[in-house]
Amino acid sequence: MTVENKIDEIKDKAVELGDDLKQAAKDAQAEGEKAIGDLKSAAVEVKQDAEQKLDDVKQKLDEQQAADQDAGFDSTIDDAKAKWAEVQHQAQEKYEHLKAEASHLLDEAKVKSAELKQEASVKFDELKVQATEKFDELKKAATDTLNKFKKDDHDQS
Repeated sequence: MTVENKIDEIKDKAVELGDDLKQAAKDAQAEGEKAIGDLKSAAVEVKQDAEQKLDDVKQKLDEQQAADQDAGFDSTIDDAKAKWAEVQHQAQEKYEHLKAEASHLLDEAKVKSAELKQEASVKFDELKVQATEKFDELKKAATDTLNKFKKDDHDQS
């Protein structure tokens, strides 16, 4: 074997190694591209999962806020109902108090009316007696005057 043959062999081996190296580089590049694609896909999936979880958290937060608002609204309604009941109770107490006061005043008015009726009856009886006495006096005076006229008339005849 000659040096030329050996150089040709080395060249062939170098070409083979170069081809192997090129193939290995292409395989590595393909695997790298595949790995990058897988990473991109994984990143997209992670991003989508994160967005979904964020949406879920937002929805739960919105639901919680709505529930809190409903609870606050329910609490406000309950407070208003309690105040309404209290006002009704106070109004009922005031009504009962005024009713009792009116009843008491009516009773006092009945007593006063009975007293005034009694006084009026006594006064009426007194006036009746006085009127009867005056009538009797006038009747007597009239009778006396008539008798005097009769006597005068009788005396003239």
